[in-house]
Amino acid sequence: MFFWGIILMVGGALAALISFLSNLNIFADIAALGFGKWINAFFLPQNITGEKIAFFIGVALVVVGIILFFVGKARLKKAGEDAGNQKGVKFFRDLKGEFRKITWPTKKATARNTAVTLAMCAIMGLIICLIDLGLGQLIKLMLG
Repeated sequence: MFFWGIILMVGGALAALISFLSNLNIFADIAALGFGKWINAFFLPQNITGEKIAFFIGVALVVVGIILFFVGKARLKKAGEDAGNQKGVKFFRDLKGEFRKITWPTKKATARNTAVTLAMCAIMGLIICLIDLGLGQLIKLMLG
């Protein structure tokens, strides 16, 4: 719960910030209407937009994240802080062990794999283009 709380807080804050900043004319509207009238206009049903909905969802995620954070923190304290710290230490120790198992390709293998990928993309693009042209001609024959 503790880590989910952190994730929801950060994600919700980013979503709310992005949706707020994408609507930068808010400040001009506040200056023109005054804060009180702007708040009243902000919540009118006809003024609800996708950005406002994303903002409210982001704020709700932050609130839920804060709640989960504190509940998780309380549970960790109840279980003993060492238990929570040991889980984190074990996670990073296991992560380090998994990174040691990775075999990285050489530059030559990377270049070869990249070339194969680009060639396959070009071939598939050509196939799709030919199918599209063929179907287009078939539709033209059927229609007239």
